[in-house]
Amino acid sequence: MRKCLRAWAVFGLLLPALVTAQDFPSKPITILCWSEPGSPVDYYARIMARLMTRELGQNVVVENRTGADGVIAVNQLLKQPADGYTLLANTTSLATLASEATATFKIDDLQMIARSQLDPYGLVVPASIRFKTIDELVKYARLNPGQVTVGGVFQMSAHRVAWEVFAETVKIKATWIPYKGGGPALTAVAGGHVDIAATNPGNVKPFIAAGKVRVLAISAERRLADFPDVPTYKEHGWNVVRYQWRGMMGKAGLPKPVLERLIAAMQKAQQAPEWKSYLEQVTQLDGFMGPAEFQALLMKDIAELRATKQKLGLL
Repeated sequence: MRKCLRAWAVFGLLLPALVTAQDFPSKPITILCWSEPGSPVDYYARIMARLMTRELGQNVVVENRTGADGVIAVNQLLKQPADGYTLLANTTSLATLASEATATFKIDDLQMIARSQLDPYGLVVPASIRFKTIDELVKYARLNPGQVTVGGVFQMSAHRVAWEVFAETVKIKATWIPYKGGGPALTAVAGGHVDIAATNPGNVKPFIAAGKVRVLAISAERRLADFPDVPTYKEHGWNVVRYQWRGMMGKAGLPKPVLERLIAAMQKAQQAPEWKSYLEQVTQLDGFMGPAEFQALLMKDIAELRATKQKLGLL
């Protein structure tokens, strides 16, 4: 009898949680964003929030929690219950944060929900520079090791890894110049302060329209519609295909029905005409990926970042 009573007591404690998960969502959802309003990840978060609002039947709002390169936003997520009502828009930068020896969180603290989009990398040069093609750049860099300057995001970032993989593949050495973001790096290359900016081509369209920069090559699988004259690395025989990604995560421990509801909402949102129009506008690619594959991709990115740090002597 006592065992039965204990079993019913435990079931009584679990029942509210089960009902809550099945009825999810019953109140507004917050998407945290670790970047400033107007940034690419903020734009992504707001588009996704608008589309998920339609799919979930509850308001989904974006809250910017900037600072410490994203750590403040991650810590804010981890302070909340694992109930699906607080999410975080993440990017490949999560791998950078997690690879730091001083990281305040573990990947096991987080639940990947879905990857949404892919953003290829590109090499951008001032319009006036002598390099007219990627072949000319590589030839010069081989003859002048370390003299070419490359501006990019932070001392260590996914952009840095993408550059180092390319440089190793084509056998060149250059000098990395770190900036606090993609915007400052673009401003630097447009002003001729660095020879190259390692960035995402979708960000440079205003600079191209102003006649300040050119894109020499991209890391996508195939040419982009917005840059039909810009070759891929693969076209030159360099098997380098890399993308920055953006997606969504929650706190580890999300009830399975809640996780499945969020995955389905994101997948449906990415079929909407507004989502496809958004991708065209920002020159990005749809890249939906479920949580298990997304988690595996993140772990691969973390390992690659650590290996690159070790090679560069940054560990």
